[in-house]
Amino acid sequence: MKRLSAPATRAARLLAIASWTYLAGACLTAIGMWGLGDVWWPATALLFVGRWIFLVPLALLVPAAALFSRRNFVPLTVAALVVLGPVMGTRTGWHRLLATRAGTAFRVVSFNAAGGVQLVGDMQRLLDELAPDVLAIQECGSALAASLSEVKGWEHHEAVGLCFLSRYPIRQASVMDRSMLEAVNRDSDIGGSGAVVRYLIETPGGPVQVTNLHLETPRKGLEQLGALDIGTLRQNTDLRDIESDLARRWVDTGVGGEPVPFVVAGDFNTPVESRIFQRYWGNLTDAFSRAGVGLGMTKYNGWIRVRIDHVLLGPGWQVRRAFVGDDFNSDHRPAIADLTLIDRMVVSDLVRMLPAR
Repeated sequence: MKRLSAPATRAARLLAIASWTYLAGACLTAIGMWGLGDVWWPATALLFVGRWIFLVPLALLVPAAALFSRRNFVPLTVAALVVLGPVMGTRTGWHRLLATRAGTAFRVVSFNAAGGVQLVGDMQRLLDELAPDVLAIQECGSALAASLSEVKGWEHHEAVGLCFLSRYPIRQASVMDRSMLEAVNRDSDIGGSGAVVRYLIETPGGPVQVTNLHLETPRKGLEQLGALDIGTLRQNTDLRDIESDLARRWVDTGVGGEPVPFVVAGDFNTPVESRIFQRYWGNLTDAFSRAGVGLGMTKYNGWIRVRIDHVLLGPGWQVRRAFVGDDFNSDHRPAIADLTLIDRMVVSDLVRMLPAR
């Protein structure tokens, strides 16, 4: 075996320290995001950064390991898997192999249209390309909302900046009271405009409930970190917690007396790692986490990519496929879920099947 020179030996030792430190840092990042995101403000900030930056050290460490000490490929490989998995949220979609139950096909699309001016007069193209059974639109501007009446063969509804289109009859539409949140929005800079609308849809497989929502953004808190204003971020986080609590209660109210299979779709402004998300939505099935492949990023903001738009499911559904749609001139991409409404689902069993939160 060739003996390394003294400088090469020192380099190999430094490389080993750097490689194992990187692995420890990757693990701590994953633990911080999943355990403290939206609890401790540094972990909250981690939730919304461009997570690809955690792969950057590999560009230096991997060539160095090839040159000085290949045994460091072991911690570097484990670290890469931690970053790609728990940190970045890469999904394999293997659960789709289990989606074998018979039932009614049902495609749900959620899309933050960023006002939707670009879609006015072009909604039919969007519907043709996305082929939804229901389309939940957030940030639906007045011009886009007014243009929906021109789309033939679809039922539609608009309220509180949310628009909704359905191939099937809309039997009921209920808007969550958000007067308290609007008061907060008027009196502070921390946000407070969560919009939630619940629908009862009559499908060929029976009635289903679909909720369209748009919850408060963390941006108003994160923007103040540059000025070392941690208090605003904490207040914004508390407000987002309250909004998710109210929204989940509104969803559950509709499922109450006569429970039906339900879907919650929209811009949650919260990734799945968040403790807020886990607390209020974690007992539902996230379509992309279940059957998506890749990263599933839906929010595009410069170099930042985050998965904050979700399609969530209660009992009575299977996910055949989940993916992110193309760019329709918004800073969001459509979140698309191909579902199966399972046949012969016993309605009285639905609530019992839903895990406690």
